[in-house]
Amino acid sequence: MEVLLFVSSTTYYLLICSIAAFLLLLLDSRRKSKAKFSASTGLELPGPTPWPIIGSLHLMGSYDVPYKAFGALAEKYGQVYKLQLGNLPCVVVNGLDNIREVLMSKAQFFDARPNFKRYNDLFAGDKANSLAFSDWSDAQKVKREMLRAHTFPRAFSARFHELDTYMNIELNDLTNVLKTNEGSPVALKPLLLHSCANIFTSYFTSHRFERDHPRYAEILESYDEIFYEVNQGYAADFLPWLMPLHTSKISRMTEHAHKVRDFVVKEILADKLAAWTPGQTQLDYVDSLIEHVKSEVEPKLSMDSALFALEDIIGGHGAVANFLLKVLSYVVTRPDVQRKIQEEVDAVTENGREISLADRTFMPYTEAVILEAVRIIASPIVPHVASQDGIISGFKVEKGSMIFLNNYDLNMNPKLWDSPEEFRPERFISPEGRLLKPEFFLPFSCGRRSCMGYKIVQFVCFGTLATICQRFNIHPVSGESYKVPITNLALPYKTFNLRFESRKV
Repeated sequence: MEVLLFVSSTTYYLLICSIAAFLLLLLDSRRKSKAKFSASTGLELPGPTPWPIIGSLHLMGSYDVPYKAFGALAEKYGQVYKLQLGNLPCVVVNGLDNIREVLMSKAQFFDARPNFKRYNDLFAGDKANSLAFSDWSDAQKVKREMLRAHTFPRAFSARFHELDTYMNIELNDLTNVLKTNEGSPVALKPLLLHSCANIFTSYFTSHRFERDHPRYAEILESYDEIFYEVNQGYAADFLPWLMPLHTSKISRMTEHAHKVRDFVVKEILADKLAAWTPGQTQLDYVDSLIEHVKSEVEPKLSMDSALFALEDIIGGHGAVANFLLKVLSYVVTRPDVQRKIQEEVDAVTENGREISLADRTFMPYTEAVILEAVRIIASPIVPHVASQDGIISGFKVEKGSMIFLNNYDLNMNPKLWDSPEEFRPERFISPEGRLLKPEFFLPFSCGRRSCMGYKIVQFVCFGTLATICQRFNIHPVSGESYKVPITNLALPYKTFNLRFESRKV
């Protein structure tokens, strides 16, 4: 009797286990069927259910920065998920490994750019005319390769020393202007735009313009308005039927673009074209462009394509000037940071000699201040678009999907940074006193679509910040706000004032 009972209990137990296993297999089969998993298609992306017309745009509204919403949604849906924004299917990618997968190991699948109407309008109806906003192509690759020799000058090369020389010319000029206005509130942005633009035009085009030039200030303001515009996000980018509300703004941007084109052709290109001879030595980037337009050198460029490339690279001065203003807003509100920069520059330059790019190696704190500003500002990586069907972290991503890479989370995640909301340049300095950049810090993206001008940005920012702090004490102006907008590199043309007091070095 006891044996029969034991057998019955065992049989009962096995029966329960079999039923449970069957149910688990059935649930797993249904899950896999729902996810449509296969080696070729990947898993279906999770994500919130979109509303009609607006998709999931409403989920962005409760956050001051959209990228904060991306991080919050990741807590619910995982590091990679879909998000319908208006009429555009999007994919949000969080986490270093996933971001690297998009930018590097599978770059060929995700190398296109958004097809926003206003981007096309700014570049004569075709975003392919832009270096930053064009889809990846052989022509785009060639343009980048032509530019690389100029934007990544090797240390102590002829171009490296040329850039150093041009920087000191402009920073000495800026110093004279600031001394003329010493003690008074100074609207620094127009002055910085001029200095940075002259560094760019001198280096890339062998042209320099005085501060009293009749048109230069107007052109730099046009450049700055365009830079501000392309750094804004609009619901109309995702809801095209709202675009008529922005007609007047787009018209103004088009007028600014025409002014820039007219100036570049007449004031920069005309004399270069007139003096060009076949096989001449290429002294700058303009000479290289003309060579590919006028001669049989491959790749052959149209004049229009060359002009857009030239306008793009000159326009990089705006990114530098706007960023420098944000760096200075951190410095002026943190006297201890300003003092440490000054102590470092004084120790390196001794008798007050001019700053050199070669000094960067010996000034890790100044470099760290720049990196810390980059981190906190967290300027977004330009969205990518899937140029073909692909897979990210095992999930299927369809061609045409817009890819948002959440570098804001990489920059501000408390799991990666101690007290990330605090401005602490020391986090980028090793115990040995060397500059230290963590692998999860991707300020200029990475891979073949990384920022082409980031080395020039670093050089000019270092030279300008070090020189200003070497020669002046920087003071806030009563009543001014020095709050720095994050996830956006651009500042309005009319922004805060500063006061400068000459230092005795």
